[in-house]
Amino acid sequence: MSKLTPELLTECAEWVWEQLQEEGVYLAGEVVDLILAVERELGLQSSAPAESAPRIEQELLDRGIAGNPNPIGANIIRTVLEWEDEFLGLAGIARADC
Repeated sequence: MSKLTPELLTECAEWVWEQLQEEGVYLAGEVVDLILAVERELGLQSSAPAESAPRIEQELLDRGIAGNPNPIGANIIRTVLEWEDEFLGLAGIARADC
């Protein structure tokens, strides 16, 4: 299994953003980048999206980061993380290597 390099993480974030757009979820690409970065900062990348999402949501709130007009809630964070899982699977990368 390969490891998730910084370049591949950028590609992952772009791919996730595209998948969200196709689902009709309009979220700035920078927010996707932020969610993936905070996930790594907190060391949650090996946790299930349903477990990680509320913790990431709280961290964003603690940092004073909120969406306007729509909040960056656990549901959207979970969706981003689920698409990240899909990307990792397609890339043949184990979550433990992230």
